[in-house]
Amino acid sequence: MKQYVIFLLLLLTLATARGQQPVPSPAAARTPERQTSAEEVGAGEVIRINAKLVSVPVVVMDRQGKYVVDLQQKDFRIFEDGVEQPITHFSNVDQRFSVVLLLDTSGSTASFLNQIKAAAESFVEQIRPSDTVQPIYFHGEIKPLTTHGINDPVLLKEAIDQIASGPDNMGTRLYDAVDFALNALKPVPGRKAIILFTDGENTWGKATMKSTLHEAEESGVIVYTLQYGDPQQQKYLQQLAERTGGRYITAPDTNRIRQSFTEVAQELRRQYVVGYYPREIARNGLERKIKIKVDREHLVIKARKSYTYNP
Repeated sequence: MKQYVIFLLLLLTLATARGQQPVPSPAAARTPERQTSAEEVGAGEVIRINAKLVSVPVVVMDRQGKYVVDLQQKDFRIFEDGVEQPITHFSNVDQRFSVVLLLDTSGSTASFLNQIKAAAESFVEQIRPSDTVQPIYFHGEIKPLTTHGINDPVLLKEAIDQIASGPDNMGTRLYDAVDFALNALKPVPGRKAIILFTDGENTWGKATMKSTLHEAEESGVIVYTLQYGDPQQQKYLQQLAERTGGRYITAPDTNRIRQSFTEVAQELRRQYVVGYYPREIARNGLERKIKIKVDREHLVIKARKSYTYNP
């Protein structure tokens, strides 16, 4: 009888110990605990791939050359390589602009430097309180007149008055100046534009025609090129404007210079921006064609025609 009681007490002790320390199942003993990773997706969940937002500045005019400023998002359609894309971003003509006024003052401009200054000053008179302008002039050196964009017409005119022509022996760093302006606008949010006034000649520098065209195309900055002097230098300026959705304008005389600055100021105030995330992500370095349509007849649409994907 005594041995039987001892045996029962022993069984009770073992049972209590097992209750305090549960024995893992065979499967748990073989497999370590797993942490759910970001790649494990359950049924009904969605993986969102971050694609590059493509923003396209658009100017719309009627056949008489008047700007059309009453369009809404529903009026626009956008196509990439022939495939319609859903518009996810839209801004109307009332949005602010940040502008770099990039002026070539190499030795060849000395005879009409005062007219260049007057045209630049007439441009800043037309900016809105929300817009900013950073004036930069260049020849063999690049001379920013302010550290950033400002919106005070008085201060801008004072800065423009400091512009001076460069000596003939210093040459012209056109490509470096474009590269400098693009980098100055890189951290600036919102709509951005460069107004470049030059004869189109580059004599030396680190940047190249190819590198600045590529950089400008990817930057989202609209570039307006105003050319004076020899039209044989127009190829670069035309491509710079075309690839960014801007406009190439010739200014053969001083009257046309002022008129050109006025035209650009008007156009900047009348631009829409249409944006989308491509349905299919392009391979790096692949060019994609863009086409904008507006659901209204007899209109002229001006917008960039392509972009190059570079994540």
